[in-house]
Amino acid sequence: MDTKISILMIDDEEDFTEPMAFWLRSKGHEVSTAPSGEAGVEAIKKTAPDIVFLDIFMPVMNGVETLKRIRQVNEDIPVIMLTSAVVENVQEAYSMEELNKLGVSGFFKKKDSFEELARLLEITLRLHKNIKRPESE
Repeated sequence: MDTKISILMIDDEEDFTEPMAFWLRSKGHEVSTAPSGEAGVEAIKKTAPDIVFLDIFMPVMNGVETLKRIRQVNEDIPVIMLTSAVVENVQEAYSMEELNKLGVSGFFKKKDSFEELARLLEITLRLHKNIKRPESE
């Protein structure tokens, strides 16, 4: 019994989202993208995904503000924060206590491998949704 995982990627960097979305689709996931925080929140209002990948540093509405708005709409969606910065720099910019209160499930550095992304995705879904990702070969 296959369970397709629906993923929403909220990120303004198309050079990152396109290959990541392609790779995730090749693993059997349903992936949609939103180029801004506002577009991401609107997408969640229409159809809640199983998991959200959210860029921390975006223009207009940054990832933390976007996450606050997401939590007003849906408190339960697991959210993994995406960053091209070092996680320690993120911790300097934003209080980890605040991020924990907002329910951040983890961090993915954009320079990490997609295999690391798959591992983080699987762990997060098992913890938050008890969903196993489809086996792909």
